[in-house]
Amino acid sequence: MPERSAKKLLEVLPKSLRAALGADLVGIYLYGSYVSGGFEVGVSDLDLVAVTRREVEGLDLSALNLMHAELARRVPAWVDRLEIAYIDRGTLESFRTSPGRLAVMSPGEPFNVRPDRASEWLQNWYLLRETAITVYGPASETNVPPIDRREFVAAVVRYAIDVADRLTGEETPGSLAYAVLVLCRARFTHDTGEQASKEDGAAWTRRLMPGWEWLIDAALRCRLSRGVVGFDDTRTHGAAVEFVRLVATGLGHQAIGRRVSSDPRAANASRRSSRPS
Repeated sequence: MPERSAKKLLEVLPKSLRAALGADLVGIYLYGSYVSGGFEVGVSDLDLVAVTRREVEGLDLSALNLMHAELARRVPAWVDRLEIAYIDRGTLESFRTSPGRLAVMSPGEPFNVRPDRASEWLQNWYLLRETAITVYGPASETNVPPIDRREFVAAVVRYAIDVADRLTGEETPGSLAYAVLVLCRARFTHDTGEQASKEDGAAWTRRLMPGWEWLIDAALRCRLSRGVVGFDDTRTHGAAVEFVRLVATGLGHQAIGRRVSSDPRAANASRRSSRPS
């Protein structure tokens, strides 16, 4: 176990969730860096999915909120490093088309039913199906339909571009370092088709983008300090925004290029439009 306290949490959580949800609990699954690599002790979050029988709006959310508070009291090391997404089995099995919602407990925000649709979480469902450890219940692939790796790569790229589009220039140092590392990871996944940790993405992008090594290293240091060290001066802040938008623009252009080249009609139209008049 990367952290001893994680073992205690993973022992307590199933009992707590069964007490709160009863027969509505189908399964609990652990995924993310703790399972796949790149987990940093004292820094990385634990990412879990709880699959339920009933849609999340029909669950006793007040009881779950109380359970989360009790969990934080019993395992305080994870009070702001634990993400649990609740989704019903029917929504997960048909996530591409289902209008169903998720309820999420996540660092930095209160427990809430999210407005985003389940389809927007495709990269999470891919990792859930392909890499998750079952904490309680049946194997994760019994709840998640097959997802093509190309769908996963497209979802990773789409999320990274969304992160870049949401930049306002007013981000905290930790949020800006996160954005830099998300774009690095997306570059790795885009180029290789493989899942990556933030560290893998950083190492990959350092090699491909000489001149930006200092910024990527600063983002890693800031992450390891949980947002305390670095990314708080004007030069670094401005460079980070420039880097994120630069990488996102490259990813967006290449994604469009792949879509055009895969459609003969679009490719023909592109060639016609580029002919000299």
